[in-house]
Amino acid sequence: MEAIGITLVCVAVLVVPALLLSRRQRHGLRRHRREAHAKYPYSFRIDFKDFFPSINPDDLYCAIEHPDNQKRLELTVDDKEFLLNVFFIRNADGRLGLPIGAPSSPILSNGVMRSLDVAIDTFSKQHEFVYTRYADDLVFSTNRKDESKPFLEGLRTVIANSQHPKPIINEQKTMFMSRNARRVVTGLIINPDSSLSIGRGKKRHLRKYLNDFKYGKLDKPKTHYLQGYLAFILDVEPSLFDRLCLKYGAELLLLALKQRGDRAI
Repeated sequence: MEAIGITLVCVAVLVVPALLLSRRQRHGLRRHRREAHAKYPYSFRIDFKDFFPSINPDDLYCAIEHPDNQKRLELTVDDKEFLLNVFFIRNADGRLGLPIGAPSSPILSNGVMRSLDVAIDTFSKQHEFVYTRYADDLVFSTNRKDESKPFLEGLRTVIANSQHPKPIINEQKTMFMSRNARRVVTGLIINPDSSLSIGRGKKRHLRKYLNDFKYGKLDKPKTHYLQGYLAFILDVEPSLFDRLCLKYGAELLLLALKQRGDRAI
């Protein structure tokens, strides 16, 4: 029973608050991440290889028992075994890791990454870089020209010094960007003038959904997606929402925005 209690504490502290965030709140967090980089002319991004599967039970135990953790807990052997059975699966290579797609994995990974996030953020500030992370996607921005590659070399050492977790940079996905070119952060495009856009491809996709909705051809799951995406656009690119109102009519867009759950509200 003690192990069950520990697991419920972990769920209550780490998982439930994130699941209770509204769609608009989650989009707001993503927008804040993009805006943190929009004003800087130079950026680069790195990706961690097999991020969720690479996080093992020992990483979680260390995060929970870490001396700097204000909600630090002492775990028994039974506690650890129960956490392992609830939150982890065995990967194809035989090692235990967080499952991709489980609602608990992003929240637990954030807890596990906390100490490394602090180390990376401290290193970034020392070198006049801004740092944000969304799961395995890390973005760094600065006003300093030609400093990104030297900074990355020092960053490798910071990451390599981490014992729990021990993420590995996916070298094939490292990308350097500047204001003179299109930059993409968490799915949104930062234009050269620092404005945000969802991009041409997504705009075409959205217009098709609106047209199908207008003629009653959109099924329920896609209608719910349309409602959420329109709310997202209102937050990140309101000028696009205005243009859509002019093209399709404000009444149609307001009707689409009211589609939620299993019924219209």
